[in-house]
Amino acid sequence: MKVAALQYTASADLDANLAKLESMLKTCYQTKVDLCLLPENFALMPVSSSQKLAIQEPHQKGRVHEWLTKMSAKFGLYLIAGSFPVASSDPKRPYARCLVYDNTGHLISYYDKIHLFDVGVAANESYCESADTMAGTNPVIVDIKGFKVGLSICYDLRFPELYRYYQTQGVELIVAPSAFTYVTGKAHWDTLLKARAVENLCYLLAANQTGVHDNERRTYGHSKIIDPWGADLIQLTEEEGVISHQLSKGLITSIRQRFPAHTHTVNFL
Repeated sequence: MKVAALQYTASADLDANLAKLESMLKTCYQTKVDLCLLPENFALMPVSSSQKLAIQEPHQKGRVHEWLTKMSAKFGLYLIAGSFPVASSDPKRPYARCLVYDNTGHLISYYDKIHLFDVGVAANESYCESADTMAGTNPVIVDIKGFKVGLSICYDLRFPELYRYYQTQGVELIVAPSAFTYVTGKAHWDTLLKARAVENLCYLLAANQTGVHDNERRTYGHSKIIDPWGADLIQLTEEEGVISHQLSKGLITSIRQRFPAHTHTVNFL
């Protein structure tokens, strides 16, 4: 399976963002990619909570859902749409939902971000995602072209329990759509990505936002694809672009057979 990660600077203009993403998805189609991963907040980097709440959609309804359906069918791509606000039981706190479409335009799975970003990353930079987002509760695995894919979003990367669960279920690819800040990205992005791949002996596909956004938030970029031994297969720095690579189930099997760390775990609880 050939996979791709899209890295770009989302603005507060929904139309402009979708137009740019369509052009990038066309590139994926032209290079015969099977699965494309969009970053967190792919459709909009909101300048306020009110703007975020204004664009939330019901599940499987609305303009962005229709656009994702159209794009996946038009280009024949499996599409994992990083995150988008989807209505929950609380109208002021939608889910940050990762939506998965097959290559005919059907929504086949979704994951609601479990770990919400309530932190201070610097003396003058802090976030409280839980103020306008409802946390999810369930890990999600989806089969795409014979690969077991574990879904996660951004801040989830700091919580290895989620990925250890995926490992026990035989996951072969972890996806991490993100909008990692520049400060935390520079300090921890590469370390966390490699750790999740190495400790679970699986591929990791990470699509991050990059650059300075309309809300003055700066994200780190450095989207990449990592193999089960922790090697960077391909990566970007801070530029917008698309990276892709062919995944090999044979490589996963080979590494797990000669280095079966996944069978040596001990449950201390």
